[in-house]
Amino acid sequence: MTEPAGGEAESAHRAFAKAAFNGAWDLIDLAERSADQDRQMLALAFASRWHWGEVGTDQNIAISDWQVGHVASLVGDRWLAETFSRAAYERAQSADLPTWLRASAAEGMARAAAVAGDRAGYERHVAEARELLAQVDDPEDVTLIEGQLASIPPPAGG
Repeated sequence: MTEPAGGEAESAHRAFAKAAFNGAWDLIDLAERSADQDRQMLALAFASRWHWGEVGTDQNIAISDWQVGHVASLVGDRWLAETFSRAAYERAQSADLPTWLRASAAEGMARAAAVAGDRAGYERHVAEARELLAQVDDPEDVTLIEGQLASIPPPAGG
C-alpha cells in the first residue's frame, strides 16, 4: 500500500532531511575537523540530500545538492564538489528559483572551481554570485552568501 501524500513517511523524510542538514552544518562550522568528522559531515549531507530527494521541492533539492558540493569541497573531493555544485546550479536556473539561491549556487560553483584549481571558473562564478547578490533585497541573505564567498580559498595561479 502506498503512503498518502503528507503522511507519516513524508513527515519522517522531512524531519530526517532537516536534522541531517543541520548536523552537517554544525560540522561545516567547526574551525578544525578530524577525519572522522569529515566523513560524518559528508554522510550527513548525503543523508539530507537523499531524504529531500524523496519529498522535497526543487528548492530543497537545490539547497541539499549545494550542501553536498560544499562539504565535498571542504574534504577536497573535486569530482563530488563539481557534480553536486553543478546539479544545484542547473536546478536553480531551470526551476527559476529565488535570486538568493541562484547566487548561492554560483558561490557553490566558485568553490568547486577553486578545489579543481580552475582560477578562471572561480573568478567567473564569484562575479556571477556578486551580480546576483546586487539584486537580493534581504540583507541577511546577502551577508550569508558574501561570507561564504569570502571563505573560499582562491585557487593558486594568476
